[in-house]
Amino acid sequence: MELTAARLGNRTRRQLLLDSRGEPWSKAERSFHRLLRKAGITGWRANQPVILNGWTFYADVMFRKLKLVIEIDGRLYHTAAEVFETDRWRQNLLILDGWCVLRFTWTMIEEQPEKVIAMVREAIEMLTAKRS
Repeated sequence: MELTAARLGNRTRRQLLLDSRGEPWSKAERSFHRLLRKAGITGWRANQPVILNGWTFYADVMFRKLKLVIEIDGRLYHTAAEVFETDRWRQNLLILDGWCVLRFTWTMIEEQPEKVIAMVREAIEMLTAKRS
């Protein structure tokens, strides 16, 4: 992009690339990543594999050192029977392995972002204190 700095649309392309740097898999994840960055929350990675009891899951957002997983649940995708069942297995296995799991929906992220971030901060503080 630097080689073609004057090219029409480069500003938009740059914004899209920056917005995608957390590698979101959905529009809701992209929006949540924006919230985390705007709030200055760091130390997270998106769509990271977790292997438990022979199952491989991908955590939407993970703070590995804190053992915190945040799942972003879309109503359309997460209502399919197989996905619904797998989500419950995943959450149970994560909790039994000592992970803290938070779940947010698109509506929560879009309509109450301050409450979402407050809850994430509370979980980070709680888990950080536990490690001390």
